[in-house]
Amino acid sequence: MCTGGRTLNHSAGTAAFSPWLVIWEYLAMNPSQASRDDFEFLLENARVGRSLGLTHFSHLDQPIGIRSYIRIADDIARQIPSGDVLDWGCGYGQMTYLLKRRGLRVTSYDIGDSDKTVLHDIPLSHDLDVVYATHPTDLPFPSGTFDAVLSCGVLEHVDEFSRPGNERKSLDEIARVVRPGGHLFIYQLPQLHAWQEALVRRLHLGYSHPRRYSAAEVSRMLQHAGFSVQGMRRANLVPKNLTVMPRRVRIAYSRFGRRLLALDGMLCKIPVLNRLAGVFEITARRRVK
Repeated sequence: MCTGGRTLNHSAGTAAFSPWLVIWEYLAMNPSQASRDDFEFLLENARVGRSLGLTHFSHLDQPIGIRSYIRIADDIARQIPSGDVLDWGCGYGQMTYLLKRRGLRVTSYDIGDSDKTVLHDIPLSHDLDVVYATHPTDLPFPSGTFDAVLSCGVLEHVDEFSRPGNERKSLDEIARVVRPGGHLFIYQLPQLHAWQEALVRRLHLGYSHPRRYSAAEVSRMLQHAGFSVQGMRRANLVPKNLTVMPRRVRIAYSRFGRRLLALDGMLCKIPVLNRLAGVFEITARRRVK
């Protein structure tokens, strides 16, 4: 019998060697000390956020979601171990915090009025210095300022909260502020045929992204803005947030967070099946003229 990559021999009572099992157990059981510290910090941040009753906070309110952000930060740091990064649409600042912890110089940017915006009193905000601007697409930085720009759950909301066409204008602006040869990292970009989004829409369970992408469409958009796609993969075939479920269910689910992330990574490598995954994770580079 095969279960989770482990081939069981009932007569011997032992498990045969499986490379999948080694990968599973390493990813599930051996985070670095820095990652454990990050997890504890963000878990405390979630506790404080809940006590304040913050809205739009579910992505930071569950251990499995926190572990996913840590995984993303580790992935970026492996590709650019140093440099200047723009956290475009930084939100609560979780990616700014994680990337700074990995040695990157990060500029946090978001839409808003600097004279009117007050950061919430949560641990993430204590050392967060955000550059604000009110224009929906223009960025207040000189050309070629950054080695990389990160869009983590942001690009898909540009047209939704401004006007159609601003998505492409935003990509043009990002290309302007990235140095030639620099990186654009896009995470949590909704995939067109995501099964979770379809289920939410069908059963009217809550919010689903009105903007979703095919691989061909996002590739064309990036090429038009002056980027070449270096890597594109899918993630979130296994649900992360379970926002429509009772809190006690979400807590129980998150106890298996590391294993679920490892399982998600393996399932999302399976052709055809991965077309039902929730999001794209993309690495692109600014073309050198």
